[in-house]
Amino acid sequence: MPRLAVSTLAVATLALVIATAPAPARVKTHAAAVAPDPCTQPEDRAAFNVMGLKSELTVVALACHEQDRYNSFMRLYQPAVVDADHTLNTYFKRVYGKRATTERDEYITNLASAQEQSGLKSGSAFCDAFSDMFDEVMNLQNASQLEDFANSQAIAQPVAFSKCSTVPPVVTKVHHRVVKKKKTTA
Repeated sequence: MPRLAVSTLAVATLALVIATAPAPARVKTHAAAVAPDPCTQPEDRAAFNVMGLKSELTVVALACHEQDRYNSFMRLYQPAVVDADHTLNTYFKRVYGKRATTERDEYITNLASAQEQSGLKSGSAFCDAFSDMFDEVMNLQNASQLEDFANSQAIAQPVAFSKCSTVPPVVTKVHHRVVKKKKTTA
């Protein structure tokens, strides 16, 4: 099982930055999209939300000394997180082709930055405002509820989503009529 291994310096730096920022708010923020976002299916958006929730809980764990609670979360929901990660990989491959790894890495970097910025905006009350997320998540009954919870939260994401149309495109048949010209003799 993955353990959260973080240097004391990194935790201290993050805690100092968070402690000196303004008041808390659990508000969804959207940074500029990583790239023009093609439409996303519901399962894609759910995967982005689960990974966003995981990232937010990581920031809370580091800033608020909640590593044990984070590890408990990961032990309980690791299969759901792995499934979400797999769905994200599939999404990036479908959308970006050969650039999938680069674009996904950029998304993960931007997600971490968005989560950090959200924490900075919360200031010294960050831990009070966000630590209860662990209680909420750990009281869920299954992975399906985790996905519903992630979809309902105001989690900072560095991408904007556009839904794919559920209406199939109208296909019209075009009939071409071939007209043969008669040979004329002069």
